[in-house]
Amino acid sequence: GAGEAEMLMHVVRGFTAPAKERQPAQLVGRLTEYESRMVPVVQAHGGNIDKFLGDGILATFGAVLPSDTFAADAMRAANDLNRTYLAWKADRVAAGQKPVDIGIAVVTGRIVFGAVGDETRLEYTVIGDPVNLCATLEKHNRTAGSVALTTRESYGLAKRQGFVPVADCEERSGDMIGGVDYPIDTIVLAGR
Repeated sequence: GAGEAEMLMHVVRGFTAPAKERQPAQLVGRLTEYESRMVPVVQAHGGNIDKFLGDGILATFGAVLPSDTFAADAMRAANDLNRTYLAWKADRVAAGQKPVDIGIAVVTGRIVFGAVGDETRLEYTVIGDPVNLCATLEKHNRTAGSVALTTRESYGLAKRQGFVPVADCEERSGDMIGGVDYPIDTIVLAGR
């Protein structure tokens, strides 16, 4: 299928470097701990988990199940993912464990989705410019000093669909993002 949808990418940082020092079972346990906290949040807002990215999650809103509020749902999910992360971080610190870092990006656009592969292996996937921009925007959180970013276009659509920000969101006009050859107006949904 094809259509306008919202992409949400959520990545947890700090798993790769310690993996060299960690037993595989410990690494898998940490990933399971992460996913068990974050997946229900995405699903509670109507998101569909498209892929587990090792240390991240790629989800769509409005692609598999059409919705008139897909952009607003994704923004609400991003807010709740950040709240869930802050609680997880506090739990880890209280248990004497090293806190982890996350990055979230939300992007609206036209995507193509469906099963790809051959008779030996089929996989559901989403492709299109919004998927690539979402991944690039998520990485830009490090440079931007933010936890969650979106585009002005996505933010505006979400607000028209009923999204009410939980806090003042900083608008950054003409952000130059690595991997994108034109400036993008971004909105910081959550800072560090």
